[in-house]
Amino acid sequence: MNRETGSENNESSLPNLIELGPSIKEKKPGDKKNITLEDVKNLKKDQSEEPAAEFVITKVQAQKAKNRFNIYINDSYAFAVDDSILVKYRLIKGKELDQEMIEELKKKGEMSKAYQAALHYLNFKMRTEKEIREYLAKKDYSEIDAVIERLREHRLIDDKEYAKSFVRTNYQLKTEGPKKIERSLYAKGLSPDEIAYGLEEYSDDDQLENAKKLTEKTLKRQRNKSNREIEQKIREQLMTKGFDRDIIAQVLDEMSLEQPEEDEYEALVKQGEKAYKRYARKEDKYGARRKTKTFLYSKGYPFDLIEQFLSEKEGEY
Repeated sequence: MNRETGSENNESSLPNLIELGPSIKEKKPGDKKNITLEDVKNLKKDQSEEPAAEFVITKVQAQKAKNRFNIYINDSYAFAVDDSILVKYRLIKGKELDQEMIEELKKKGEMSKAYQAALHYLNFKMRTEKEIREYLAKKDYSEIDAVIERLREHRLIDDKEYAKSFVRTNYQLKTEGPKKIERSLYAKGLSPDEIAYGLEEYSDDDQLENAKKLTEKTLKRQRNKSNREIEQKIREQLMTKGFDRDIIAQVLDEMSLEQPEEDEYEALVKQGEKAYKRYARKEDKYGARRKTKTFLYSKGYPFDLIEQFLSEKEGEY
């Protein structure tokens, strides 16, 4: 009997209906039509003609940047990854990807690139979390939170430890006071608790020692000035450098700032002569005397020394 028309042989050679799937209608009671070999052939043809994958890697290209690779999908650039991601996900030519995997790989590639940028930024010196965030944002990286978390895990950023290091450096090398250091740390994004933790490195004795060093330097530059003006300059200098009022008061109390009266008078004479000549160009003798007196008094010279100078000046005429 012919195999194409013999129902007994044909039925024995047909696959189970479950295997044929939905392309062959289920035989209903009373339906006299049998499943033919043509039906089977059409089914096999349908199963063999599955749609091609929507996203396929068509090219993997090494970048000039070390360990970075460009991934092309369907002959168009899609994203870039580093070598660790390339190996982990076996990103080779011909590999099929779905949209979800592509998005995940894009994020991982972006994060990896941002992480390498952060490591480069950290090569030069310690950085705070705020500094790294601002640096990455300026470079237009998007996976900043993930980078920060990874840096924390590897203990590459630690704002409390940064505070300690910053305090030590600035008081030892720059002789800065605690308030100036505090302002600098606040600008770098540290919290009050982190700043307080760092300032524990700066003892009162170290603060006093630094304040005295600065005072000695200031004294050397304050020639030809009154004692009161010298003291005022020292106060201003120490406050600008960030020292507390208590430390400043202690410095002024413990250090001898007043110059001998003869030295102060010598400084007065130098300033007084210049002032008198300046006013005498436009004023008569009495006007020049009055303005010179006011000028010297504003500079902090004692009244009796001013009168002594003006009396000697009048004796010259």
